[in-house]
Amino acid sequence: MPFEIGKNETLLSVKHSEASQALALLIRASRRSLWLRVPLLDPLTADSAVCDAIKSLALSSQRVDIRVLFDDQEAAIRDGHRLIHLARRLPSRLQLRQSQDDDRDPQACFGIGDGTGLFEAKGWPRPVRIHLCGHRLPLAPRLARDFQAIWERGGSNPELRELRL
Repeated sequence: MPFEIGKNETLLSVKHSEASQALALLIRASRRSLWLRVPLLDPLTADSAVCDAIKSLALSSQRVDIRVLFDDQEAAIRDGHRLIHLARRLPSRLQLRQSQDDDRDPQACFGIGDGTGLFEAKGWPRPVRIHLCGHRLPLAPRLARDFQAIWERGGSNPELRELRL
């Protein structure tokens, strides 16, 4: 059975080793928006399946809304994270923001596709459990409201931009 956002309320438990594939599945099923909240830009979001799915979603429509909110980017900038390179190539489609100090939450790790699909790995990189659901009410809309509030307070990090001369 294919994974569809907005249709299936089955809560799938995912193994830690399959977390990137589950997140990529949510992204590929998204059509209008993807809001991703992670504590760090780390291997979960640097996985080729995740980055390829984000790139495909970004190129699928001019109206797609892809936002990635993170707490810390030091290692990602130093090591050259794939999402940073992708955001530099598609700045109007993929937005990266860093949360304010007061909004940082090392336990927050989730992705919301089209406002109702949910990938959740609370406590990443050592989550107690990882879930994926195509229609997770009322949790996904509540997390989306929280995400929006933190997004508005967050800021663009100048270190993530590319200087072109």
